[in-house]
Amino acid sequence: MRTVVAVFAHPDDETFICGGTLAKLAAAGCRVVLVCATRGEMGRRMGVPPTATRESIGEVRERELRAACEALGIARLSLLGLRDKTLEIQPPGRLREMVLRELALEQPEVVITFHERLGGHPDHCAIGLAATEAFAAYRETQPQARLYFVAWSHMVDQAETWGLRREQFVAVDVAGHLQAKLRAFRAHRTQSGLHADLWQSEKQALRRLGRTEYFIQAYPPFMREADGLL
Repeated sequence: MRTVVAVFAHPDDETFICGGTLAKLAAAGCRVVLVCATRGEMGRRMGVPPTATRESIGEVRERELRAACEALGIARLSLLGLRDKTLEIQPPGRLREMVLRELALEQPEVVITFHERLGGHPDHCAIGLAATEAFAAYRETQPQARLYFVAWSHMVDQAETWGLRREQFVAVDVAGHLQAKLRAFRAHRTQSGLHADLWQSEKQALRRLGRTEYFIQAYPPFMREADGLL
């Protein structure tokens, strides 16, 4: 059985960005593991109508994350227990060592995380850098392992703007796994103020979900043209 480890910062990162891909990998028989650095307890969204308070938000978001993992077929969730919005100020090397322990435990063929500069949020960039450094150490003993950064569709046509090449992008067809992604999306009820159309009828919501998810191939660089991560 092949193993895929996704390393993200907050609950919902796994679903909103690449939930279709994780569900597809799980359905194909891969062991999919999620490493989540925080419980997202500093988030400002409480749901519409509210399903959490400032005091309960961390506990509520952890429950939501566990439900989303079940919907996506994720075999194991590892919560690192770090405080939300503090990842960029963690002691040097701490995050890297925490992620490296997870990689050593799971021995994945594929690691998915954020790009250290293109994550769009300080916590995303910090966990992406830590995961990238951990992967570099991990592949000394597992040279066949692959590293991918999550990406967004608009980045493909603007690759040079981001200091990338089009050949680095991998598009994954997730059309057959949108129902799983939608179930996971809706598990994150505190985020129901986002993308209101995805909280309408299932038929309407499924039409709105993108059928392709994108990744930047970080290692090995510029592999053959591919339609998947394995």
